[in-house]
Amino acid sequence: MIKDKKAFGNFLREMIRQTGISQSAFYSAVEITKPYFYDILSGKVNPPPPEIQYKMLDALAADEHMRRTFLNLAAQGRDEVPADIAAKIKANPKKLDAVSELLGI
Repeated sequence: MIKDKKAFGNFLREMIRQTGISQSAFYSAVEITKPYFYDILSGKVNPPPPEIQYKMLDALAADEHMRRTFLNLAAQGRDEVPADIAAKIKANPKKLDAVSELLGI
């Protein structure tokens, strides 16, 4: 499967546009550099790691639907489990056995 490396960047760009803040105010609030920000938008780099993803979501005051879509697209771009799900697994390690059993792994 070929992943669309621009899907996350396009979604992030639209979220920023909808909030009405400038892109420079956004990447300053998230404390990332301008070049890194534009590399994220263009798909030149993978979506940022979870700690930056959460900073981005806070800066955008995203609703639950937007958060879920954002985290899922970031996970797809990083080829990882979504950050919110990974955090729940980490917080409940005993439940990981039940999930593993359910999935047959």
